[in-house]
Amino acid sequence: MATLSFNNLVGTAGEYYVCAELCRRGFLALLTPKNNPIFDVLVTSADGTKTISIQVKTRSIKNKQGWKLGPDMALKKQGLFVVLVNMHENGLPDFYVYQHGVLAARVNEVYRAYMAKPKKDGTTKKEVGFRWFDEISFKEDDRSRKNNWKAIEEALRTT
Repeated sequence: MATLSFNNLVGTAGEYYVCAELCRRGFLALLTPKNNPIFDVLVTSADGTKTISIQVKTRSIKNKQGWKLGPDMALKKQGLFVVLVNMHENGLPDFYVYQHGVLAARVNEVYRAYMAKPKKDGTTKKEVGFRWFDEISFKEDDRSRKNNWKAIEEALRTT
């Protein structure tokens, strides 16, 4: 029997926290089967007339670098939301809620700035297979997304 890695458990915990928060707010939130490449959570309005998809990215308690995102994060996906989950030693995690296109633009901006700076020896940095995004790179708009579920609530509003 295969064993789960610590990162898988952290990711699963983040997905459950997102589902719990959305259910607490009156929506039906369901986890998708593992390894779904596009989204992790499906959410419907209480009456079932509106549905959205959410990709969850979870940062562990010990992770000081930020959220590690694949290069595909830079590709805009219509109708998809992303929730960045920041776990804490005690208490609930923080949630940063984005429409996918908004986060994709921010990740691209941060990555371009990173790549524009030469390495310490003056040579050009090489393309890497991932993108880091963290609070150091946050702008006011990013900070305003902390525990702010308004975009998802509006997308699921039925009136």
